[in-house]
Amino acid sequence: MMKNKLMDHELCVITGASSGIARGIAERFLEEGADLIVADYDVETAEKIYGNNPQVVAVLKVDATRIEDLEKIAEAVRETGRKVKAVLPIVGNGPVNMIPDVTPEEFHLTMDLNVFSAFFTVQKVLPYMSEKSAVVLISSIAGFQGGSNNIVYNAAKAAVRSMARSFAGELACKGIRANAISPGPTETKGFTEFINENDEARNGIIANIPLGHIGQPEEIAAIALFLASDEASYVTGAEVIADGGFTNR
Repeated sequence: MMKNKLMDHELCVITGASSGIARGIAERFLEEGADLIVADYDVETAEKIYGNNPQVVAVLKVDATRIEDLEKIAEAVRETGRKVKAVLPIVGNGPVNMIPDVTPEEFHLTMDLNVFSAFFTVQKVLPYMSEKSAVVLISSIAGFQGGSNNIVYNAAKAAVRSMARSFAGELACKGIRANAISPGPTETKGFTEFINENDEARNGIIANIPLGHIGQPEEIAAIALFLASDEASYVTGAEVIADGGFTNR
């Protein structure tokens, strides 16, 4: 007997889908039968990954810091005539600097990439969501851990955590759930850049992870799939920390 796929023929929106955690999530959702609208600033890479997949409804070039680009996502949804099962705005990152060196431009870019993009992606897609829809935001353990060099990024990810709870509170009356995932060190280009491709730094981080390995995008994707699906029908306003025990040692 064939097992039912969790997102069979469900329309989902994923931003940042050409790389990293977002790509891992998009690929897992496709395996589970979802139909996707994917968006990324690097649309050429996104086209190479998704362009020939019949489950991908649209591949959009989107600068997630521009409201007019986020409106393209809503328009693509509207054109399908369908309701969205899940929206996952996964654009993030931002410049790294010590407090005295942070410029206003860096501050605004980091907030725009992480907070503005998440909020307004959800806001624009919201009219096309219905009962049993879900919002899944990607925060970070940086949002509650603190640490030097990352004050603006840390604050932005804390805002994303808070936003998930606020979405949950306001949208529950519409039957829409909202949750956040806070990954720890995860094997992405951003993580590699963060440690400057330094094996000693990598091994030092692994030594502080009780489960003994850097997280993989597919491990985060499994959590996102659960939260977006009806399997999590009684879960809203939650934060799932996925860090191998890094912050629990």
